[in-house]
Amino acid sequence: MKLSAKLPLGRVQVEHLLERAIDSVGQIAMHEAGALDNHLLALRERWAVARKARGVGELLRDQIDLLPATRLRLAEDHELRLKLWRGLARGFSNAA
Repeated sequence: MKLSAKLPLGRVQVEHLLERAIDSVGQIAMHEAGALDNHLLALRERWAVARKARGVGELLRDQIDLLPATRLRLAEDHELRLKLWRGLARGFSNAA
């Protein structure tokens, strides 16, 4: 078989790989945008709680009470981020 007969197939594979990479990077970008929005909402919530505090003790207690939700949000963001990046890497390693 001639080498030139294989080139169109290789080009199609490269185009498919590029499409998947662009889709994956788009998903990552959308996730990061959503994560930033969530961080901004959490910051607004913390600010609102801080403004309502009547003293330093109440301020600290209220902010500490928000820590579990913050940790959970960050962990979920990180887990999804890793999943998206691993999917992108898997797409390239499977094509190689």
